[in-house]
Amino acid sequence: MGNTTTMDYAPLAASLAGRLRDRGTPEHIAKLFVRVPRHRFLPDVYWTEDRTRVDRTDDPATWLRTAYTDQALTTQRDDGRDGGMGVPTSSSSAPSVMARMLAAARIEPDQRVLEIGTGTGFNAALLAELLGSRNVTTIEVDQALAETARAALYTAGYTPDVVIGDGEQTPRPASVHRIIATCTVSRLPWSWLDQLRGRGRIVTPWSPSPGAPGGVLAALDTHGTGLAEGGFEGSLAFMWSRNQRRPGGPAPDTDAHPEHVETVAEDPRGPWLDGEKSLLLSLLMPDWTFGMRMEPGADEPHVWLASTRCSSWARVHADGRVEQDGERLLVQEARTTWQWWEHKDRPGVDRFGLTIDRENARQTVWLDGPQHALWTTHRQIT
Repeated sequence: MGNTTTMDYAPLAASLAGRLRDRGTPEHIAKLFVRVPRHRFLPDVYWTEDRTRVDRTDDPATWLRTAYTDQALTTQRDDGRDGGMGVPTSSSSAPSVMARMLAAARIEPDQRVLEIGTGTGFNAALLAELLGSRNVTTIEVDQALAETARAALYTAGYTPDVVIGDGEQTPRPASVHRIIATCTVSRLPWSWLDQLRGRGRIVTPWSPSPGAPGGVLAALDTHGTGLAEGGFEGSLAFMWSRNQRRPGGPAPDTDAHPEHVETVAEDPRGPWLDGEKSLLLSLLMPDWTFGMRMEPGADEPHVWLASTRCSSWARVHADGRVEQDGERLLVQEARTTWQWWEHKDRPGVDRFGLTIDRENARQTVWLDGPQHALWTTHRQIT
């Protein structure tokens, strides 16, 4: 650990746990962050949320102190390849988010937990501290990350089962009570339902809009082997599962000619530049995705929308231009949806929920209970 081996991390860990308690973290979970040293699961170089590079060799004190701040620390970029664009592809999640997910899982003594996405191994260590290593299995698709995490876990005194493989396929059959995913999915894998024993629970970041930058924390209880259902516990942005990180629909070409064009007085990009509004629109309106693109010569990027079930698309520009094409007029759909949301007294994310129904091959988003379905997406059973 370089110079950090002689530095006392205990006060930093205790302070972090205190901040978690102040935010409502249950005591038995807050204590885990005192007992499990986060810095032992971090590489020599990581990046903070504001993209600041922190190097243990250059400044061990800052490296250690930053390790105990409540922020996500990027630990891998560009899937570990050199010469990339610096896109974050793995991280040590913010401790408050980890605590929130552990609390949402409602883990009971002697239960077995399957973690999807080992990353640094820190969350697996927290689970092992809570339940004992024999009750924890963690799966990681990136072999290098898995091997590094296994070594860090062993060094810290934890020996959960670390599996190298695709967490969406769960290649090794399991019988667990809880699944905790550390990556966002839009299509919750059917295989996860096969892993759960009795009335299990799945806790995962989920997004209704494939490839979108934001999502929700879904806590889904299973009923048999074919149904999972539950509400959303607030918004939550995580890196996407590697199998689902690409948007479900392609961005329209910049030279694509729209059938419908109008100009509005105000910047029409507003709902999609506001993370909370775009998330609510995704929950209210099915089968679409969005992103941003800079056209040559433009001063500001435009927002593009694309349907994931047909070829419809739209572009909205800072100068008020609204361009749409296809059978779905996506901007009009969004306007109507937003009016409906306001008429319903502007429900927050916590009033929405999700049902995963394998027998009927569908996912359903609902408001104020499963009996109030908003929309359903049909999926192939594999």
